[in-house]
Amino acid sequence: MTKTVPYPADTRAKGWRFELDHERIEQSDTWALAPADVRPWLLMLWLSAWRQEPCGSLPNEDELIAVRIGMPMKTFAKVRCKLMRGWWEAEDGRLYHDTVTKRVLEMLSAREAERRRKAEYRQRKEAERTGLSHGTPGGHQQDDAGSDTGRDDTGTGTGTSTGKEETTTTSRTTTGEVGGDRHSPSKAGATCKAIRAKGIADVNPSSPELLALIAKGVPVETFEAAAEICAKATPPKGFAYLLGIVKRQLGEAAAIASGVGMPAKPWDESRTSIEAKGEEVGLGRWNEHDLSVNRETFPQYTARVRRAVEQRQGEPA
Repeated sequence: MTKTVPYPADTRAKGWRFELDHERIEQSDTWALAPADVRPWLLMLWLSAWRQEPCGSLPNEDELIAVRIGMPMKTFAKVRCKLMRGWWEAEDGRLYHDTVTKRVLEMLSAREAERRRKAEYRQRKEAERTGLSHGTPGGHQQDDAGSDTGRDDTGTGTGTSTGKEETTTTSRTTTGEVGGDRHSPSKAGATCKAIRAKGIADVNPSSPELLALIAKGVPVETFEAAAEICAKATPPKGFAYLLGIVKRQLGEAAAIASGVGMPAKPWDESRTSIEAKGEEVGLGRWNEHDLSVNRETFPQYTARVRRAVEQRQGEPA
């Protein structure tokens, strides 16, 4: 009996990495039952499914699956019962696996959360922009003085009610809240509003440290991220702690940009870097498609690259 398709047919990874959960793999019955020579093919199978559309699925055809993972059909037929254990057919005619499907659903959930976060951020910014544009040009109040006594076009209480008095009062609005044109908040004011929205109340738009960080080009998103850290801390941290986080991040970014104290990354830390070194020394990339009996394994290829590097004068392996 076929099952319901777990997610939309157009679901794709779109650059989302397929990360292996070592603990989950080791606890898997399929991994425990698979012989040692079959386990690498299991990893290739999961990776191939992740690249399919829908993401995490496989075609319900043995020959296509074998071709996708680069396994000879005769070998696939022999180990199929171990390799395809746990895969089930859905209503779309494709094969799915509960473990891989769970990873896809986690990916979709994370994407939706990120989409909502960005939408809420845009709505908040639009609300701030709209709220600051309710006043009339030039800072003059409409003639109906009694309709909103004691408030100017920034939404701040002034205690005045005539257009002339409000024009004067608007020009004396607190430093950092409203810019010289009386319609756009200064960067410090906008930053403090964004920080308050994250739950940090003791902001100070006149803080010299805040102004210095803004002058260095620190974007409001960085302050918001630091505010989230402070709000989630136990106990919650305040504005001074937030500024410390931003200053530390700014210093770390400067150190990374200058390269100070950054050790050179070893060339043999990943397959990509190893193959890049192999091309550099003239050995080319590893032939992963060679499935012959005497095929060169990747560790053997790595050793060959290392010997070539050692032969190059003045370059350590």
